[in-house]
Amino acid sequence: MRWEFGNPSQEQTTPFAPAADSEQTPAVAAAEAPEAADSPPPPDEAFNPQPIVLDLSSPSNASAPFVGGWAFSYIVASVFVCLLLLGFWAYKLPSDRGSSIASNENSRGLTAHGASPHARPAPVFVGRVTGIAGAKWSDDPDYIAPLGVGVALGRTYKLKSGLMEITYDSGAKVILEGPCSYEVDSTAGGYLSLGKLVAKVECGERRVESDNSWRLTASGNNTVMAQPPEAVSLRLLSKSPNRRIHSPLFTVRTPTAVVTDLGTEFGVEVAINGDTTSHVFEGTVVIQAGIRGFGDSVIGNSEIGDSGIGDSDKRPATAVAGDQSDQTVTLVAGQSVCVDRVDVTHQEPAAGAMVRFTHPAARPQFARRLREPPKLLDLLDIVAGGDGRGKRRERGIDPSTGMEDPVFLFDQRSGDCQYHLVTRNRLIDGVFIPDSRIDAVQINSGGAVFDGFRQTTGTTIGGIWPRAAEVSPSNQRKERWYWAYAIDCGEQFMPEMRGLLCMHANSGITFDLAAMRQLHEGSRLVRFRAIAGMADAARVMPDKNPNGIADYWVFIDGRLKLERKGLRPINGAIEVNIKLEPDDSFLTLAVTDHNGLASYDWVVFGDPVLDVEQIEPED
Repeated sequence: MRWEFGNPSQEQTTPFAPAADSEQTPAVAAAEAPEAADSPPPPDEAFNPQPIVLDLSSPSNASAPFVGGWAFSYIVASVFVCLLLLGFWAYKLPSDRGSSIASNENSRGLTAHGASPHARPAPVFVGRVTGIAGAKWSDDPDYIAPLGVGVALGRTYKLKSGLMEITYDSGAKVILEGPCSYEVDSTAGGYLSLGKLVAKVECGERRVESDNSWRLTASGNNTVMAQPPEAVSLRLLSKSPNRRIHSPLFTVRTPTAVVTDLGTEFGVEVAINGDTTSHVFEGTVVIQAGIRGFGDSVIGNSEIGDSGIGDSDKRPATAVAGDQSDQTVTLVAGQSVCVDRVDVTHQEPAAGAMVRFTHPAARPQFARRLREPPKLLDLLDIVAGGDGRGKRRERGIDPSTGMEDPVFLFDQRSGDCQYHLVTRNRLIDGVFIPDSRIDAVQINSGGAVFDGFRQTTGTTIGGIWPRAAEVSPSNQRKERWYWAYAIDCGEQFMPEMRGLLCMHANSGITFDLAAMRQLHEGSRLVRFRAIAGMADAARVMPDKNPNGIADYWVFIDGRLKLERKGLRPINGAIEVNIKLEPDDSFLTLAVTDHNGLASYDWVVFGDPVLDVEQIEPED
């Protein structure tokens, strides 16, 4: 297609004249010929521009049809290959790949014998993985490690080492300790074939009654078992062979026992030969001992591999310990019991007995927490967005809004007489700017106020900033007004070289101590420590003749614990050491100007930490 434009000064002979070298079809040429002969231009027309000529004829090389061409064949082949790959992927991956990955014995019971693995129903999720600490999966070549956090019914978790926490939808929590093998075989329990677990369930109202009871004996009679003085007294409850515990909160099955929870925290350990040891930390559990029979028992079965784990249908059903058809032991807090096979007790068993209750030689040890509490919490890490365990720095908080400060700025910020919650950080309650325009300043979300601040300007410079101990080269090149990096007080205010919490006059921050205890379970916050002081602006700006003077304040739950008025650089480093009580909820740090001027009031808290003591779990 060509566009031709005529010359206005040239005399035209035809109103539509294609260019000489244009390609025209015969039909167009035939149609335009009569018009060129019969339509001469008017002689008196002064301006007659040649109109645009549109040649809409198709190039000869484009006349070939698209279907059947090389491009069409390429597209068809690409689509075919994509469909082939998609079909192969759908064939290889079952529908529950992301959670149960159960195409082998790891998902026993999900597929009937002889049925296609692709015909089994969608997985039923009964909980989620809520924590992992140093876990390594089993080296078993037939075991596929789980993907995702969903816990599907029938899924087996095999740990070589480390800890993993499963939280059931019912609220029950199970901590697995490697090496172990645990199958989630119900919505309220599982099958532990090897290793240790600790289960914690909220208390509920469950009662186990018995028509008669007697002391457990080693041979099945009523003589008292020989035991050390500190051994517990075990009660053997006997009823009919069909007796069952109604509506158990949580049940752990093992090769030799069934441990039923009655609202409690307890531990279960299964040895490689199937012996089961149970210990109660809190509440009550009922332990049913027994195996189906020697020929069908999990222990001694020829199908058991090196792991000592048998098939899921070889689990305890009817207890046969002693001369009773059903025997259970009730344990309360602090008590332990072991269910042993008879051939490892080295004692003459009663007729027909396969397993028995014995006292463990030593109290079993269990991991009741996913990780141990920290020895201290770093407040600089918390201000920067961490949980107190790490070394985060260089991210602050705007005291006038509670929003994050991604970079340190030297700018003036005015208060609005409000307490601002820091919603992005659960360990920080809020921030504020002490302002003399109001009689009492709110200093925590619990409603505590303080009316003892001096007359302040109601403004501050920059944000509350956690500075690293070592200043990066890029920050060293900043102007001297960026005082957090211009000051040189490493040895003076941070002997542990953790860093500085930089707070210009008229700013305050409140930490949530209750949230810290909740996050770090088993922790007791015992002390707040820091090195406080004022950086010497005269060393940075000698030409400005700075005269910084400020006050700093420390509050616990709104109660004033420490104040220092008229702080100057000459006062040097001041140790801050404040004891914390177990029920304290808020720690507040505030800095205000002393003389109505906020210039050069550069207050720092060096190496600010909370000392932590570990709370030993109670039995």
